[in-house]
Amino acid sequence: MFDFIRKPTIWKAWDEGLETSIGKTTHSFGLKSIQDLAVYGELKEETGKAIAEIGAGYSRVLLALAKANRCVAVEKFEGKGGGPKTKKADAGVEHVSAYLGVNDPLLPTAAFDVVFSISVVEHVQTSELAAFHADQLRILKPGGVFMHAIDMYLQDTPEAQYVRRFEAYRAWVALTRGVEPVGPVYWGTCRFTNDMATNPDNTLYRWGKSAPNLINLRQQAQSVSLLLAGRKLNGSG
Repeated sequence: MFDFIRKPTIWKAWDEGLETSIGKTTHSFGLKSIQDLAVYGELKEETGKAIAEIGAGYSRVLLALAKANRCVAVEKFEGKGGGPKTKKADAGVEHVSAYLGVNDPLLPTAAFDVVFSISVVEHVQTSELAAFHADQLRILKPGGVFMHAIDMYLQDTPEAQYVRRFEAYRAWVALTRGVEPVGPVYWGTCRFTNDMATNPDNTLYRWGKSAPNLINLRQQAQSVSLLLAGRKLNGSG
């Protein structure tokens, strides 16, 4: 799977009542609630699995999955990327203070059936993406799945940095030895189309109050999300 989260996916999730399953969002409608619904829609049938959410923060999705799975929140609670600074107890969820991408022994090799993140990977430095990808494959069991909802800004003429990241993400699921895509792969360009689910303008305006350096970008671009998923093949590293 590799594509932008599109409106039909979110409308289907609403039709199925998935937002009720993961609890009412604490933030007004926006990209985070879109990503929650898209990821939960893909993982909601998992049972009896070991699942890790990277940079989990105060996750709604992990809490819902914990009803039928062993779930681990991988979170340092250091506030990076606007994340939380204070740990709180979540029923049925274990917490591991670690980063993915540094071969942390707190994240054992071949320990998880599913590794996922929501609005995290865009904060990984481009120079560190390869290490992040290699490490997620390390901690996955053979046959295990990685899935990520990744924020992106799309402009009329995409900036080179976004194009490079877009191609790197697609390579994770479609061009990595020992990995197969979970679902269809979008082979188009990273340009905005009207069927993409987006952050509303009032959300981007509000964000400008805390990050004024991004106001110009947010006035010129659409804030959307990629959703990608790949499976580690049996016998791969």
